[in-house]
Amino acid sequence: MSKTTNTTDTTDKNQAIGTIKTFKSSQEVENFYRFIHDNNLRAEAKQLVELVLKTITPQKKRGRKKTLQ
Repeated sequence: MSKTTNTTDTTDKNQAIGTIKTFKSSQEVENFYRFIHDNNLRAEAKQLVELVLKTITPQKKRGRKKTLQ
């Protein structure tokens, strides 16, 4: 049972990596980058990307972990 789960997890990861690579090289993304460059929108695009990454990434936990005694 665990062998099928491990192979399934591996194939899912490989598919996700392949999807990301094809997304980066897609024609629509290249046109989007060209639009940003041609219209001098690099600063605005950077702000948008930072905002999206800030909302997507989970917040870091602060404080020390309590040890059980």
